Formats: sequence, structure tokens, C-alpha cells
Amino acid sequence: MSEGKYIQSELERQLYFELKKTAEKQGISIKKAIREAVLEWVRDKSGFDKNDPFFSMHTFSASKDLSEKHDEIYEEQG
Repeated sequence: MSEGKYIQSELERQLYFELKKTAEKQGISIKKAIREAVLEWVRDKSGFDKNDPFFSMHTFSASKDLSEKHDEIYEEQG
């Protein structure tokens, strides 16, 4: 993710455990599950066009050495 903004929130214990359990079932991190939930909420509540390409952006995470191994990784996928 490019320059992001860190947020902090509080959940009721039961909601947290349901979030954790559901994220594990989906094979994703809690962080990613929260991002997906926020994106879905923004799509629903913002009044913006839900077909706007902004809402179909995909994010990825990469190791810290990505810039050093870029060519090596690119050649493996090519």
C-alpha cells in the first residue's frame, strides 16, 4: 500500500473473535479483512459510483527486499 494512514479502533470481544474466525476461514489476515470491510462500507455509504475504477483497485503486500530482488522476481514470473 502506498502512503497509508494507520487507524486504531476498539471492538467488543465477541465481535473480535468472530472477525478473527472468519478471516482465518477465508485465509486472510485480520488487517486485510478490516480493509475489505471498510472498502465495502465506503462503497455502500459514500454515494459515489460503485463502478468507479477506484473501488476495484487491488492492493498487495510485499517483502521489504522487493526493490532489491525486483529483476529476479520479475524473471521468475515472466
